[in-house]
Amino acid sequence: MERYQDYDNFAWLYDKEWAAYGENIFPALKDIAGDKLPDGSNVLDLCCGTGQLAKGLLEKGYKVTGLDGSAEMIKHARINAPAAEFIVDDARTFELPAKFDAVFSTFDALNHIMTLEELQQAFTRVYQCLKIGGVFIFDLTTKKHFEMHMKEVNIVREKPGYLFTVRGSYNEEAKTGEFHCTIFQPQGDNWKRSDVKLHQTWYPCEDVKSALENAGFSGVKAHTFNEQHELMEVTEDTFRVFFRAEKP
Repeated sequence: MERYQDYDNFAWLYDKEWAAYGENIFPALKDIAGDKLPDGSNVLDLCCGTGQLAKGLLEKGYKVTGLDGSAEMIKHARINAPAAEFIVDDARTFELPAKFDAVFSTFDALNHIMTLEELQQAFTRVYQCLKIGGVFIFDLTTKKHFEMHMKEVNIVREKPGYLFTVRGSYNEEAKTGEFHCTIFQPQGDNWKRSDVKLHQTWYPCEDVKSALENAGFSGVKAHTFNEQHELMEVTEDTFRVFFRAEKP
């Protein structure tokens, strides 16, 4: 899909450099899910990226389907978690049968959906594919994160076989953040340069809760974690919010 071209171009680097979040986030998801995630649950990893969370879920005995709009992300995910089922599709428009006990979407993937209308469309698709009583857990970064961290992103990193930079910017009026990644790879006696731009936006918690309820969800709760990985209430200084919603 043309709209995912930048994600396709970025997939191999994402797989190498940003795997840790997906590898380490499951304990937090398990805490939030509580008794809604029994052993052997059928889980959808929405916007699964290169499959690190899917791999971890499989290792813990869950049945896993991963969905992402980027075909290149999915190509890497199939290597990382070969026992999972993977689907190339759009989070806003996908259609799957109501067979999942839980849907996870992590690493602020849904911040890449740029309008509240489209975010609610994604919520509706999730609602439709959950079993009755199923749980939807996802994280979003906040206004505070965009204001404090987005403009500070300035990475320069050299690894065997490639070099990349990442710069961040934030447009306060438009509520949009941009990551501009420049990648250099050896090509013969020269270096090949490629540039990738990824965009995000943030949503007030109340807007997210309303969109979830409009999609049919109930019992919507918002949490964050402190440095000791303990569940905490969300405050105006929270950088990342974990939402939990149930299909009644």
